[in-house]
Amino acid sequence: MFRLAILKLTAFCNLDCSYCYMFNLGDRTFERVHRNMPIGVALACLERIREHAVAHELSEFHVTLHGGEPSLWPLEDFSVFLARAEEIRRSDVELTISLQTNAVKLPQRLLGLLAEHRVTLGVSVDGPREHNDRARVTKGGAGSYDRVMRTVDSIVEGQYASLLQGFLSVANPDIEPAAYLEWADSLPVRRLDVLWPMELNHASLPWGTGQEARYRSNPRYGMWFAQLFEQWWHRDDPTLYIRLFYDCIYTLMGSPRHIENIVNDTVPIFVVNTDGCIEYHDYFRALADGGVRTRFRVQDDPLDALAADPVFRYLLDLGEHLPAECRDCQFGDICGGGFLPGRMEPDHMPPRRRSVLCYDEYYFFSSIRRTLAPWLATCDLPGVHAPLIANASTDPPSLLGVA
Repeated sequence: MFRLAILKLTAFCNLDCSYCYMFNLGDRTFERVHRNMPIGVALACLERIREHAVAHELSEFHVTLHGGEPSLWPLEDFSVFLARAEEIRRSDVELTISLQTNAVKLPQRLLGLLAEHRVTLGVSVDGPREHNDRARVTKGGAGSYDRVMRTVDSIVEGQYASLLQGFLSVANPDIEPAAYLEWADSLPVRRLDVLWPMELNHASLPWGTGQEARYRSNPRYGMWFAQLFEQWWHRDDPTLYIRLFYDCIYTLMGSPRHIENIVNDTVPIFVVNTDGCIEYHDYFRALADGGVRTRFRVQDDPLDALAADPVFRYLLDLGEHLPAECRDCQFGDICGGGFLPGRMEPDHMPPRRRSVLCYDEYYFFSSIRRTLAPWLATCDLPGVHAPLIANASTDPPSLLGVA
């Protein structure tokens, strides 16, 4: 069953981020669909979600409003959509709704609607100004940081401050970890979701030709995350919440809960594009044009029909498809084969190999183990995961020669 839907309200944006998987990588679907999701399609999404949640007795279902830039969707459509969502909440299912925005501009009327209907905001921004503005630029190539933070400040200082739940940031090893944490400290809401890069896969490797062995010894992203974690840990400041770090700690201590970015046991998520096509997760978008598209339409197909699709079945039962080379890995059941975008490979859907960020993730998990082990040795915690206290190699098997 599904528990989260991502609705692409728009197929255009007011920024031109260089790494954007929607507009600047392999997928060109945005050129072939509506710029705005028609309100009829959006309401059909809500009906499919309600049917699915009631049929499977789900007490809660999450909807992420996305794009493009979702805040550019017509205000009158927001009003109709959110009113219907409120009706569903009162009668059948608790819908939790969030809007992920670049926050270049958020009209007061929109903020009022979001507040009225309990929609939370997440803001995308990639670290300090000089780093953010290298990638997150306007259509004219200007940096976006100052405009975004002006919007954020106006929200925090106004009547809608409770809407802002935190920031989403893509990992950037060019930022010194100490500088990144100093920047995080300065944010008005000190909650961060730091993401692994989505553009790296078996057709776009994180190392150059003939450089895999060198990268294996010095995994760029893994070393950055490890340093960031160690500095964050020794600050001992729980008010600076970095989701990945808390999720890793919970999981390594034996938590059985599903965590998408690291455990990789299931991806109970579907995407609806502006034309009503039900798509696979955006994780599939960077590799090939049209790679996310399916034959299903939200106007016509119940969500249970998606179970007939082999890729959706694979995603829902992802834990049953641990790559063969991961089965003897000490972190196999925590990493689950690695961040899913990095497992993508040309002409093979769904993917069967481990992530090209394996070296990075292995290094990162090993570093967490070393950092936490002295503390855990003093605790009596049933269910603590064995890799935390094991004396095992920190060197993962090579991807070289793997078929």
